[in-house]
Amino acid sequence: MVSPDQVAARRQLLEQLRLELLAAPELATYCGAKRPVCGEGNPAAGVVLVGEAPGGREDRLGRPFVGPAGQILAEALADAGIRRDEVWITNVVKCRPTIEGVGGRLRNRTPTPAEVAWFRPWLLRELDIVRPRAIVCLGATAGSGVLQRPVKITRERGTWVEGPGGTPTLVTYHPAYLLRRSEDRETRYAEFVADLRLAAARAASGEGGGPG
Repeated sequence: MVSPDQVAARRQLLEQLRLELLAAPELATYCGAKRPVCGEGNPAAGVVLVGEAPGGREDRLGRPFVGPAGQILAEALADAGIRRDEVWITNVVKCRPTIEGVGGRLRNRTPTPAEVAWFRPWLLRELDIVRPRAIVCLGATAGSGVLQRPVKITRERGTWVEGPGGTPTLVTYHPAYLLRRSEDRETRYAEFVADLRLAAARAASGEGGGPG
């Protein structure tokens, strides 16, 4: 059991990490004028959810998963019996990757390997502070960034593997993927909820432990 003092200490360390990121000289190379969107939630969470990168709404509000995909995630967490403030939510890349679309409007794009690589040490330090008992990678990009290898959701979804620091890690769908589904959306959504329940149960069991 993590004491209130330990929770406060971890929160302070996470804030220090955020300030270090903001002061990093290379940050402008990977973020441009955009501000980083750092993790939020319980700094002593048993489960950490790792997404790909912030989207437009996240960039504007400075919080992870608060756009349409975030609404799907919130629904799935509720259906899994998990409160959002019980978990820690973050991304492998902390700034919104964009590409210019029609009319000059910015669109989201997949992070580049260089972006993932640069932000990875920050993610590892984040995980080392929170010390989760289970990590859930939301989508293949997040899975590849965390596990440092190619990930196929169709083959690996819901399967435990060893992640950073030996932490039990599984990959599942990104909530944005569920937004794009049509005829089999209910099935995929049910699988997503089941994966979240699986992670919560693993964390509650005390198996595996976390880094540090």
